[in-house]
Amino acid sequence: MTDSEQSLLQSTENRIKHRVVVIGGGWSGLYALKYLLGEGLDAHLYENRSHIGGIWCFNENENVGGVYKTTHVTSSKTFLHASDFPIPKSYGEFPSHEEILGYLHSYADHFKLWPNIHLNSELIKIEPQWRLTFANQSQIIHCDYLVICSGQHQHANDPRDTHPFDQFTGTFSHSISYKHPYQEQFMNKRILVVGGGETGSDLAVELSATVAKRVYMSIREGQWFQARVLGQQPADIMYTMLMRLFGYYNNILVRCWKRMFFVPMWGSGGTGVPEWNPTVPFLHGFINKSREVVDFIALNRVIPKRGITSINQQLITFDKDETPVEIDHILLCTGYKWIHPFFSHSDIHDLYKLVFASGVNGTLAFVGTARPVFGSIPAMAELQARWVAAVFAGRCQLPSEKVMAQRRQAYWTRHARLYPHDHHRLRQLVNLFEYSDVIGDELGVRVSLFYLFFRHPSIWFRIYCRSPWSPFLFRIGRYSTAEEKLAYQRHLDCVPETDQTFHRFNDVMLGAWLITLFCLLISFTIVFLKGGKILVVIVNRHHKITLGNCFVIESNILGERERMDNTNDEVYFEYDTYEEFRQERLKLNYNNNQLVRRQTTRQQRARVRNMKFFAFYCTLLKKTFLRKKIQSKGFRLWNETLNVPAVKDESLYGIYQSMGRITSEFLQKGQRYDPTISHEELFKAGRTVWFMIAFQMQLNLPLVLTDSIFGYNMLYPYTDDLVDCNDITREAKKDFAKVFHDRLLFGESTYDPTSHFDGKQSDSTQLNLPTSLQPHASRVVKIFDMVKFIENDWKRGGEYEGVYMSLATIHESQMKSTLQHARTEDNYAPTMAQIEQVSAEKGGASLIAAGFLIEGRLTHAKLAYLEYLGFGLQLLDDLQDVREDMKNNHRTIFTQTLAEGQPLDAPTARLIQYCYCAPAYAKFSDDQRTVSDRKTGVTLAHYVRVSMMMFSVVLVLEAASRLKEYYSKDFYRELSSLSPLTFSDLKKVRVEETIWSIVRNQWF
Repeated sequence: MTDSEQSLLQSTENRIKHRVVVIGGGWSGLYALKYLLGEGLDAHLYENRSHIGGIWCFNENENVGGVYKTTHVTSSKTFLHASDFPIPKSYGEFPSHEEILGYLHSYADHFKLWPNIHLNSELIKIEPQWRLTFANQSQIIHCDYLVICSGQHQHANDPRDTHPFDQFTGTFSHSISYKHPYQEQFMNKRILVVGGGETGSDLAVELSATVAKRVYMSIREGQWFQARVLGQQPADIMYTMLMRLFGYYNNILVRCWKRMFFVPMWGSGGTGVPEWNPTVPFLHGFINKSREVVDFIALNRVIPKRGITSINQQLITFDKDETPVEIDHILLCTGYKWIHPFFSHSDIHDLYKLVFASGVNGTLAFVGTARPVFGSIPAMAELQARWVAAVFAGRCQLPSEKVMAQRRQAYWTRHARLYPHDHHRLRQLVNLFEYSDVIGDELGVRVSLFYLFFRHPSIWFRIYCRSPWSPFLFRIGRYSTAEEKLAYQRHLDCVPETDQTFHRFNDVMLGAWLITLFCLLISFTIVFLKGGKILVVIVNRHHKITLGNCFVIESNILGERERMDNTNDEVYFEYDTYEEFRQERLKLNYNNNQLVRRQTTRQQRARVRNMKFFAFYCTLLKKTFLRKKIQSKGFRLWNETLNVPAVKDESLYGIYQSMGRITSEFLQKGQRYDPTISHEELFKAGRTVWFMIAFQMQLNLPLVLTDSIFGYNMLYPYTDDLVDCNDITREAKKDFAKVFHDRLLFGESTYDPTSHFDGKQSDSTQLNLPTSLQPHASRVVKIFDMVKFIENDWKRGGEYEGVYMSLATIHESQMKSTLQHARTEDNYAPTMAQIEQVSAEKGGASLIAAGFLIEGRLTHAKLAYLEYLGFGLQLLDDLQDVREDMKNNHRTIFTQTLAEGQPLDAPTARLIQYCYCAPAYAKFSDDQRTVSDRKTGVTLAHYVRVSMMMFSVVLVLEAASRLKEYYSKDFYRELSSLSPLTFSDLKKVRVEETIWSIVRNQWF
């Protein structure tokens, strides 16, 4: 480092308070510092060593980890470029560690990072929120945001003290201390290399070619390999953008690609070595790009072995090989532990999208955590650094802690399924294409291929069909600015010359796709020309459950409930006590009406085509003079898909506009009351708003966002935040349950019916709370404020007490749901009767409360209708959560059926029948006043009701399509005939998520 650089470093040494601190001065740390400074943040980087570059700075000292003397990168430089600072063309395709270190110094020079870099700063401890203690004179630094970039290769995973390695009497070493082969422990020794990573392969080659007497290499569960070079250029650039068409994982197209290209080029598993044949599918495990070891196997310099079964002193026996081998030295290439000992708490690696830590309000991030199956860590680290900087600067927002926790759980569940061998050992493993797109979407920098296809088709073709992946793709955007055009030119520089192997390989892939598309086109043409219908024939046997015979099976789902036939439906629902209110609410009516529409496969696929065409034309023409025709087509497509009666387009467009207006009002009102609430929480709360809008339509009431509707829907995020929070004690939750129940039923002691809540947050210090709740007063006050919003519309002490009683029943039914948890420790399992009762109470409670909040009072007919809707929606929710409930021993009608050893045929059939019938609505429709479409005679209430229930049927079918293993074969096939789309298409669409994402993008 020059004297000027040293002086710049010393100029900021005395600062003790920073906005952002970056730990680690390697590749990831420099990226993080650069982008944080680019956002105008006061960011400083602290590095333990006396130099930047991290492990890429070679050190002869065996006690200092890092690269060895002959290290070259294993990924080509195509994957290593910074997106705004390319690696020099003078560098080789696989730069040495000296070249990488020089590049990182040039990066720091170019972006003027030196004034904010502090070297020789050994971090001792990190304490929330955030207090950093360093070794030099116990320096303490405080910061608002913290970025950890200390890398994945700092702490060796050394198993020498575990069985069977603890039986070995020879010598050990770990690759972290390897510097060169000319060390005494390697000279003329029989060496066993343990591990299937790239370092193990490189060291096996280097030792066998120089000083070792014989080298053995043991890989326990096999390993995928590929060569670094294919023809005249790097092999890793063969994973082109066309790979998106094949998919990222082990589908039939990937298997065909592997069989046609991968195996013929490199052999089974990438080596053709049977001892190393991988146990996981292609792309479902790390790919070793150091295949040179296979050449040394052919020369008998390296002997491949499976996993170790036993060790007796220096004799080692391997799996499926009874002859022991005498070994002098074991070189452990067993990787690294991803740990950070300077944190006071143990588990900090449950990261949101492998970047943001949980429970710290988005103030702690990790960069350099993603390790691609193929590709490079730095390419992912730069995208992570850009996202972290954007979040810390406020340009991007994170979802709520609850939403992030749910997404993390779903991510790790999927990760365990995709990477069964490496899930626990390499939790950072990702697919380069998929993960870079995920982070690119968060930043909004993913290349707009759809836009380029129409505006710049030649550029689209070069990017998608004629070039490899590169970091420059995430700066191309729409190819409109000078910066985007420069990025495109840099991307083209990564494409090999036209006479190289890359283009021959790419042409074959493209040709294979064109042939596949041509064959599919011919097949479809033949089918359409024949004009035949695909008939689904179901053989109904007496022991099979089908939709036809399920209607005559006695229904345990519905139970024996007292009917309301003898009551006057137009008489208001009256009650004297809360207990009487509860008893009356649970009465439900039912009968056996059916409105079933079956579909052939041809009809289903035609509908999918119509949807795709509509989406295409909507994207092109929605802002032109044809937008009204597009809207009209959309309404007709909705009606036809769900099989609902038609009403005038003007009515539907009015509904659409009203929903948008009310949703926007809800969003603005929520942010005015609580500026800290996230859009994700508001979105989840707004979903019930849409139901209440639908109920206003059915009652022919003005479509408005009342205070009571707002308060009721905002209760959900606030109560969930309190009840589901892990840092709240059980005692506090129990006290809250009692306090909230009393607050709903009896109100505040100082309640004044003439006062009006102004919508400003109340003072939490004025609350009289139990001791356990006092630390959480800021949360409780928001919940009580929502009750005040409700009291603005419905005064206590008169005819509207049902509003508050209905809210209390929601709380009470949630408490009763604990009866649904089977507990193995005390041999408790609920009965089907108990489960049905709790499901009915839970289902109707929230919708009945919504009805009271809209009208203040409900007739018996309206009460029965809401109970009918609520029970059906509860059963739908239970079906969607079958797998999660099975895992958590939560018994619903569906999981109890499975626990009894029965398929889900019968309860699913009854649920569909329940959705099709409308007895409660028949009474309700006589009790309300709605406007009919003069042309069709269909009332708005009837249209909304049928739309809701038919949409529920589609959601039932979608949930069932994902649970194929829980149904009989015949019943599953018959279910598919009821779907408006084929089951394979329905699973891809993810109906509910798609609808909500459209609404969120439109109004949020």
